[in-house]
Amino acid sequence: MATPNTHGSLRIKLLRLILGALLLLGGTTLLASGALIYSTDRAVQAKREQELLSGLEEKARLLGFNQALALRSLVADNLFGDVKALIHQTVSENNDIAYGLFFDAENRVWAASGLARVPASKDAPSPAAPNFTAADLESLGISTVHPSRLALRRRQNPLGGEDVLEVAAPVISEGTHAGTVIYGISTRSVVERMVQARDLAANRLVTTLGLIVALILGSGAASYFLVKRVAVHITEPLLALRTAAGAIATGLRSSAPPTESPIVDRKKWERVQITSGDELELLGAAFNSMVEANEHAFEELRVKTEQALEASRMKSEFLANMSHEIRTPMNGILGVIRLMQNQSLDGKMRRYVETVDASANTLMSIINDVLDFSKLEAGKYVAQHVSYDLRLVIQEVAELMASQAHEKGLELVYRVERRVPTGIVGDPDRFRQVLTNLVGNAIKFTDRGEVLIDASISQQDKATALIKLAVVDTGPGIAPDDQKKLFAAFSQVDGSLVRKHGGTGLGLAISKRLVEVMGGEVGLDSTPGQGSRFWFTIRVGVTAGGEQIRSAEWASGRRALVVENSRSWRDVVVEHLVAWGFDAESAASGRDAINRLELAVLEKRPFSAAVVGVQMDDLGLEEFLRTIQSVPALQTLPVVALYHMGSSVTLSGMDSSMVTQLPKPLRVSELYNTLQSALTGASTPPPSKPGVEPGKIASKLPVLVVDDNEINRYVAMEQVEQLGLRVETACNGQEALECVKRNRYVAVLMDCQMPVMDGYTATQEIRAWERSRNRHTVIIALTAHALVGERDRVLAAGMDDYLAKPVRPQSLQKTLWRHVVLSRDEPGSSPSPSGPELEAARAPVLDPEVPRSRKLIELVLKNVPAQLDGLEGVIRSAVAAEIKANAHKLKGSMLSIGAARVAELAEKMQLAAGQGELPQAGDLARLRNEFDSVSAALKEELAATAKAT
Repeated sequence: MATPNTHGSLRIKLLRLILGALLLLGGTTLLASGALIYSTDRAVQAKREQELLSGLEEKARLLGFNQALALRSLVADNLFGDVKALIHQTVSENNDIAYGLFFDAENRVWAASGLARVPASKDAPSPAAPNFTAADLESLGISTVHPSRLALRRRQNPLGGEDVLEVAAPVISEGTHAGTVIYGISTRSVVERMVQARDLAANRLVTTLGLIVALILGSGAASYFLVKRVAVHITEPLLALRTAAGAIATGLRSSAPPTESPIVDRKKWERVQITSGDELELLGAAFNSMVEANEHAFEELRVKTEQALEASRMKSEFLANMSHEIRTPMNGILGVIRLMQNQSLDGKMRRYVETVDASANTLMSIINDVLDFSKLEAGKYVAQHVSYDLRLVIQEVAELMASQAHEKGLELVYRVERRVPTGIVGDPDRFRQVLTNLVGNAIKFTDRGEVLIDASISQQDKATALIKLAVVDTGPGIAPDDQKKLFAAFSQVDGSLVRKHGGTGLGLAISKRLVEVMGGEVGLDSTPGQGSRFWFTIRVGVTAGGEQIRSAEWASGRRALVVENSRSWRDVVVEHLVAWGFDAESAASGRDAINRLELAVLEKRPFSAAVVGVQMDDLGLEEFLRTIQSVPALQTLPVVALYHMGSSVTLSGMDSSMVTQLPKPLRVSELYNTLQSALTGASTPPPSKPGVEPGKIASKLPVLVVDDNEINRYVAMEQVEQLGLRVETACNGQEALECVKRNRYVAVLMDCQMPVMDGYTATQEIRAWERSRNRHTVIIALTAHALVGERDRVLAAGMDDYLAKPVRPQSLQKTLWRHVVLSRDEPGSSPSPSGPELEAARAPVLDPEVPRSRKLIELVLKNVPAQLDGLEGVIRSAVAAEIKANAHKLKGSMLSIGAARVAELAEKMQLAAGQGELPQAGDLARLRNEFDSVSAALKEELAATAKAT
């Protein structure tokens, strides 16, 4: 709020305005008066000067006339001396006459008086000389032409000084021109009188202007005091209005102290009472009306705001209750489905169960979309800032969506630009959600061709980077008018697509808002009939460098051929091969590739390896291999076959020892390791006997499951028992409190919303009871609420962790293992064995008591090799925090399938990294060796399951 003006500011402005106007008027008057007086005096002086000159001319005429009469008789009698005496006497007796002369009709000078004072010119004789002639007069500017009548003229005084009025009169004797008499009368007296007149006028002008200035100043002073008194009646009402407005602006009401101004009503600050009888009184009345209207409007606004807040609160409660009410039965549905999937089912029954599971998961996806949109709309979502591997997330999304793409006959390709950093800081879950949504849409709306995930870097500095992800498809494209609808909530391009493909229309709207929360933007480039390119950017922190593509000495100078029907996959594989050091070429068909291979042998520049896509248009993989193996020089050529996940090729009746099959989407690290092993003969180091203590995979103490819903209790009990743990149950928080007081539990799975006593209160009571007994029971919240802040609420209540319903067995297992297994020693447990006992106590490769579904086995076989590669990468980078995180992730994966021996090694590596110690040289080799045993056992189990079904 701006600082208000001082109390008298308006009054000062009025005073300045009035005084300024008076000064302007006075100045104008002064200038006008001065100009008028001056012009009047000039006119008077001009007239006076004219009168003086007229008098002088009259005097000159009279003098010339009289002198001509006087000289007439003297010239007729030739009285030269008398003429001279008359001229001299006339000049000497009158000071105004400067000179006089007479010359006869023959221009002979008879007399000249006053001209002797004129200095002679250089060439002319002295005017006073006896032989003074007419020529001498001409040299002085005196005309010797005899006028026919009396003549006057103003001329310069030949004697110097003021000008003279020269009069020339003819002397007529008996009708004959006898000569001319000339007198020069000085104008000095006229000049002196005019000077005196001008001085008098100037003095009169100064006096007059002084009087006017004094009058103006006096009027200004009087006006100042008058305006100062009158301005109070204008400014006081305005100051009252300002005070009242300021009180309203600062929230002051009738509780404020009353103003000193008698114009303001003392009862309320925001009311004014003006009785000036003019427009100000009308202004005050309008102000009071405005205040009353504002009070009414603010009262309505307050009521509506309270109603809106109440509606928002009720909406939040509704969402929470809806989440709880929906997720509670969904927890039972999904839990029972997963329990059924772990049973031995015939093919038709298993198909039914899988169909129900897919439908239930689709329903949960829709529910999550609605809840996510509600959270984003309310502005409650805050992005995470954790370290993660961008390449790994993209790879996981591609592998997750690959089956959907391959079922439609589409290629799913992903490419990560070499400059994209490996280690970044951001929100991996929301990044995965956005990318999954865009890839899923691209697959949904594309009927043939491919979907490409392209990751590049737009900007980067030492601390941050702007990553750009593009999902390019070969679908029908989107018209420009329809593109505007895509990122709006609950909308798709048209109703037919909704009916054909389904969906809530929230995916892109949620993605757009999530990207904005992560500091980026989202956009679309599409042309109908030419496919679409959805892109988004995210602003991330950079924690570690490292590039996926790395050069290798073993690849330098070798040639490699890429045979792939998909141009995008050809380009990606060739890009990596060239970066590793290969001289790489590509071919689009099998026969073209065979011709190149044979030609290279003839040119004695053979290829060292071939990367071949199984889905070739002209040849099958087996026919391709038979053809090249029929050439002696190509029989030992290493071949890496790329197949769609789940559709590997069985090679029979031929030597397949040189063929390695890798699934698509291709893991670049697997291709690197495969080619290196095939070309250098490098193999995994021989297994060594690990000397580590085995961790506990179960506890003698039970787990307490607390839930008021019987189905949810049953599901949770079954899931915990499948982990090899004993279970006890309670129906509400009060029963849970009594159970904890009677028995000890390895963990308590606590529902949050229950009758009698909810989970929050029960946890607080348990913690209060445990403080005096120096105990701590692990309490894990099971809640169907999905709103932001739920995790903070359960942690604030004293719980150790949080699981959202529906609870996934893997999540439950990881959470229990994180808080119980390998980190807690229960009372009565036997000491860890050592020496010979250690070998006897070692767990089997796979725990037979842990249930493993076919899908779980496939996921482990697909994902764990990448986890091992990632662990190897961070060990090479010597980043303890990353080693700890990767080892923890590997441990969880192994515990989910009962591979305790691998979990032990990962746990040891995790604990060592947590203390800042880096793994030893053989630790990773032991991990890989153990996992090879686990992988073999899993494949045998998978084959047995397939044979049984």
